[in-house]
Amino acid sequence: MAVLNFSEFSPSDKNAWEQRADKELKGRLKTLSDWTIGADLHMQPYVTRSEIAPEKMASMQACQKKTPGWQNLPMVKFSEPRATNAAMKHALENGADAIMLDLRNASIAHCEFPKLLHGIRLSDTAIYFQTQENAADVFKEISKNAGYYFKGGIAFDPVAHQMRTGKSIGNSIDAIVSVLNQSRNMREFRAYMVEGHFFHNNGATPVQELAMLISATVNYLDLLTDKGISPLTAFNRALFTISIGTNFLSEIAKLRAFRSLLRKISNAYQLPAELCTPFIQAQTSTFNDAASEPYTNMIRSASEAMSAVMGGCNALTVRPYDESTNKQSDFSARIARNVSSILAHESALAYVADPAAGSYMLEKMSLDMAARAWELFLEMEESGGSRTSVLTASKP
Repeated sequence: MAVLNFSEFSPSDKNAWEQRADKELKGRLKTLSDWTIGADLHMQPYVTRSEIAPEKMASMQACQKKTPGWQNLPMVKFSEPRATNAAMKHALENGADAIMLDLRNASIAHCEFPKLLHGIRLSDTAIYFQTQENAADVFKEISKNAGYYFKGGIAFDPVAHQMRTGKSIGNSIDAIVSVLNQSRNMREFRAYMVEGHFFHNNGATPVQELAMLISATVNYLDLLTDKGISPLTAFNRALFTISIGTNFLSEIAKLRAFRSLLRKISNAYQLPAELCTPFIQAQTSTFNDAASEPYTNMIRSASEAMSAVMGGCNALTVRPYDESTNKQSDFSARIARNVSSILAHESALAYVADPAAGSYMLEKMSLDMAARAWELFLEMEESGGSRTSVLTASKP
């Protein structure tokens, strides 16, 4: 039987702790106000072990990532094939583990993929192609001369795109099905994206973000299984991507709560827990960026990145501090990559699978946030759910 640390000290209850804290604060303990996280979640300023049921805490921890570390995933914007290829190679040689390639302002037909991917083996290096074009067309291009197996994925959420732009998504679901069928043996290739940036950047609370994300997840699972894709394939081959804001503790809890909610969804589809491997990319937020004082963004993104990795992301994209000024430099890109590297190796966060486990405040916040988000999700489902009707109505 393991010996508890400090076992020579007798445990103290919350009342004893409060009395001591109040003495240290000279009677000001009662002036501490509750912590409000949006309009739908309120936390006491401190939490003790007695306020969390051990089985609930164990259940939350069981849903978290089991393997330490994450991909350092910087974003490279497409400019011209050879220049973009050089930029990707430079990033990979200087700290990046994978690349998020932004092709949103480029036509797939003009990307010249042989030049764009020259010297980059997709079987070794994960490249996520962020696009707004048909997934099947993108997959066809990157499949040429790429071998039989490759990593990465197609970072496109058709529903979020329609919500953002109002443009019809056409036959996007059929295209995703086609990609899933062609890449059925490529377990590290994500065929579609479920993104939360749209909700975050429009002022959603963490609870609302999570409710919308799992609603979108259920929407895609239903649509894809209706097309003959197995629920396990549809679940495991999604790229879940979420923005991380500046509220340090609540953003850690948001990611942990998201994993527990995904577990509830997978359980509803009767998927074996040991076979479910949700892949979550976290991205530092654009919501609070300051264009007039870009250096302050460096501090924001460092805090956001630390929340992301302590919350258990599989991949981390740190945006350069001057991105909002449209004057991104090699220096700012290097700083962004180094934030992830420092957290991994200098702070040793890459050696622990769930750094937040055991913190009573974070455990309680994760549990409460997940519970509130699930309640909101059920309310949405009773009203018709996410965007199913829009998707089906938009097919030609």
